[in-house]
This record gives sequence, C-alpha cells and structure tokens, in this order.
Amino acid sequence: MAAADFDWKQCFDEVAPNLVLYARQLTPSPSDAEDVVQMAFVRWWRRFPDGDRAHIPLLYAAVRTIALDLRRSDTRRARREAASEIALPAGEEAPAFDVPPEQKETAAIVTEALSKLPEEQREVVTLKLWGGLTFQEIATALGISINTVSGRYRYALNNLQKHLSPLKDDLLGEPAPPANLLNFQPATTALP
Repeated sequence: MAAADFDWKQCFDEVAPNLVLYARQLTPSPSDAEDVVQMAFVRWWRRFPDGDRAHIPLLYAAVRTIALDLRRSDTRRARREAASEIALPAGEEAPAFDVPPEQKETAAIVTEALSKLPEEQREVVTLKLWGGLTFQEIATALGISINTVSGRYRYALNNLQKHLSPLKDDLLGEPAPPANLLNFQPATTALP
C-alpha cells in the first residue's frame, strides 16, 4: 500500500462520519447522504490527489453543493411526477442521528429542536458541533464571512436553548418528585 493510499483511507475514516452527519441534515435519506459524501470525496481526490488536510473545509463545501444539487434535482423530479399524476410513496422521516436504544428519546427531542432552526443556523451548528470545524473553516466551506458564521451559531444556540430549556429535566433524566410530595401540605400546629 502506497503512503498516499494510506493517507486517503485514514482521512476518509476520520472525516467521513462527520460528513455523513452533515449531509444527512441536507438530504432526505441516510443513503442519499452516504452517496453525497462519496461523490464529494471523489471530487476532492481529483482536485487534491495528495489529500492535503488543509483543504478539508472544501470537502464540506463539496458535500453541501452536491446535496443542494440533489435536493433541486429531487424537487424538479417530484414536480414532474406530480404533474403526470404519478404518486410518490409516502415514507417515514429518517432520523438524523444513529444512537443507542437508550438515547433514542433524547435524540428525537434534539432532532426536533434542530429541525425548527432556520436552515442556515442548523447548517452552522452541524458543521461546528458534529463536523468539528472552526468558524473560519465553516466560513470557507459555506462561502460566507466568519462574522456571519458566528452570528448564525449564536442565534442557533439561543433558539435551541429556548426550545430545549422546558425539556431540561427530561433530557438530563432527572426524576420527577414523588407523587405524594406533590400533594404535601405542611401540618399546622397551634403554639401553646
């Protein structure tokens, strides 16, 4: 195995899971997300055959571009099919996270909160928290200023906090007080 092959495999193993999670925010299904990531790696490999890690933000940009192209293509196809009266199969929304069974409820709550964010904010949060990119790398990947990235991230965190704070106890798994304490009335005693 050549040194460059090992670097590509190692880079793919390290970066691909985060890219798939990012792509899943932009695509309708997990399989589409995986396809998008594979296409992005092929584009990246053709452009940077030596696999320079300094260009990883461009890999995120490629994932974004390919995912948005796929979305536009799917939208056009859906319009054509609707116009020709071809029924589209109704499918269940794919979850955004692969989690152990004991965390499925928490993942569903977080996924719902993320889905309520504007797309621009959701994208920045995904790149920052799950992609592990810096604000500068996100700015490069999205083609926007670092101040815009920072603002979107701040607004996203504020929006998530507003949505999730009423559910804090559920998320942290803190038990509710026992039912008998809810009806507790302190005894009134007369002083002698």
